[in-house]
Formats: sequence, C-alpha cells, structure tokens
Amino acid sequence: MTDLKQLVEQAKRSELFTAPHLEADLATFLAEQGGAIKTLAAEAVASGVKHIYFVGSGGSWTNMYSAKYLMERFTTIPSDALTGYELIWRDPARLGPDSWVFATSYSGNTEDTIAALRHAKSKGARTIGIAKRRESTIKREADVLIDYDSTALYILPLATVYLFALEVARLQGNKAVEPVIEGLMALPPLLGRVYRESEARAATLSEQFSDSTLLYAVASGPLYGLAYKFALTVFMENIRIHGSVIASDEFRQGPVEALDRQGMDIVFLMGTDESRAMTQRVLDTVRKRPNVRTIVYDMADYPDVHPLLAPFVLLIPLQWFVVYSALRAGIHDLDERVFMGRGVLATGEATWP
Repeated sequence: MTDLKQLVEQAKRSELFTAPHLEADLATFLAEQGGAIKTLAAEAVASGVKHIYFVGSGGSWTNMYSAKYLMERFTTIPSDALTGYELIWRDPARLGPDSWVFATSYSGNTEDTIAALRHAKSKGARTIGIAKRRESTIKREADVLIDYDSTALYILPLATVYLFALEVARLQGNKAVEPVIEGLMALPPLLGRVYRESEARAATLSEQFSDSTLLYAVASGPLYGLAYKFALTVFMENIRIHGSVIASDEFRQGPVEALDRQGMDIVFLMGTDESRAMTQRVLDTVRKRPNVRTIVYDMADYPDVHPLLAPFVLLIPLQWFVVYSALRAGIHDLDERVFMGRGVLATGEATWP
C-alpha cells in the first residue's frame, strides 16, 4: 500500500485541493483583479442597477449565497442567489435591462450556468462572468469577465463577490464595511499560516471518523454557504459519503428529534458573528448525547480575523480533513469523478453539472 505521507504529497498537486497555494493565489488575484472589481462596483452604483442576481451551480452557488448575504446586509441594492435553472424557471419579473447577473463557473462551461447567462442576456440584463482563465463559453458570451489563473475555484470567486459587494456598500457611504475590506486585503498571509497549522488535526480527525457514512454540517450566518458547499458537494464528491447541511437555528425543528434513536456525526462551523450563540446552543445540546460525535471548526481560534471573513479561513481545515478522509477511504485521485463531466449527464457543448 502506498504510504499515506506519499499520497498526501500527491494530493497537493490535485486540482481540487486548493489550500496549498491559496496564500499566493489570493494575493495575486487581488493585485490583478481588485481594480477591475472595484470599477465594476462603481458602475453598479452609478448606473442605478435595480436588482442583482448571483448565479452558480454546486460549490459555485455557495459563493453566490455569500454575495447575497453581504449585499443585503450592507447595500440598498436588492439581490438574489439562485442556481442556473432556478433563474430560468422562476423567470423573475425584475430580470431585465436594469438588472445585473453574475454567473460563476470554474470550467466556464457549466450547463446550468450557461443556460442562465443566455436567459439573462435574452432579457437585456448585463452579465458578469467569473471563471478560470481559459477558453470557455462564459469568456465568449459574458458582457464582462473576471477571470483567474488558478485552481482556487472557491476562494477567488468568493473574493470577487465579497470585494464587489463591500465596495458597493462603501460607495453608498456605509463605513461599516471598511474594516472588512481591510481584513480581506490582509488575508493571504493568514491563509498560509492556517494551511500549515491544520494538517496534523485533520490527520487525527480523519482516522476517528473513518467509519462515518453521513456527515452533517451545521452553521449559520456567513458560514452557511461554506457548510452547504462541504455537506452537499465536497463530502459526497470527494469522500463519497452522504452529507447534509442544517442551519443552526433550524436544528430544533426536526434534526434534534433524531438524537434519541440514531447516532449523528456533525461538523460544526462556529463563527464569531451574531449567529454564534445559536450554533453554540446546538453544540451544547448534542454534546449531551452519547451517540453523537462532533468536529468543531471555530473562528474564535482566529481572533484577529473579521467575523464576516470566516469562510475564507475555515475552508482550509475542512479541505485538509476531506483530503485525509478520502485517502483513508482509498480514493487516491481527488480529481476523479464517476459521473460529473464524463458525458453521462451531459448535453450538447456544456458539461453537467
């Protein structure tokens, strides 16, 4: 059997294990595209855009959730975060020349997202694509393109919509966003430190949870999108086990009733924002049950980071956990997929999903 350390070194070259190079990639991206993103924000404010739609599929949609969260909290421009086909099926009455649509896809060819982009253009909306720097449908068809020369398919689109939303708020006179912007620009060195410090714990946790067949992810506030990403994409795509996401304040509605009959393995993402108290209540409740195992990733361990930047930070220990868990499960090629992008669920020129 191949040595685990050797497999980890191999995993560091995987396209989907992005943590090893996030420090450099985020610094480069902010230097290269920060000005363009701020210009886009200025255009949004000056043009009087009436509504912004943030569209993505799978993990890309979770970035868009964070964009809506910030836009609603800090700006006066209404927004929605939708999957590609949801935008088409809903066909919002407000979608038109006074609206913008951000469409993000790592490949630039995701079927759902391309369909939504074309639908938006047919309605006269302005379209902004976010994708990896390569030839793609989004590159050809979006009105504006923010691209990146990296495999950091979560952090860099997330940085794009964060900086856009925060800059819109700043231009509208909201001074509360200034420390968040400063914190975002200062993140790269911290991400490097978190990467270096997170491996040992991940190795231990992956062994302890190697028999898990279902992982719940519990979070709220700015971390809900990250919890969704790992529960409904990464746990299932990379470890090939079941995953489910639960908002902290919804845990008492149904999940709590399952505690008496079945064991649960739960990953908690603890923020330092307003949602922390509720997540802590859930954690305190489940820890009283002998058949519940928990993993806690806590932003209190990073007191110098603004609470709203939590998704950038906690992505890294989560990725480390998934890498070790996948390797222990015998999945040595983290980029391998059984169905996705193999034509099994694809139609036409685009891949599904």
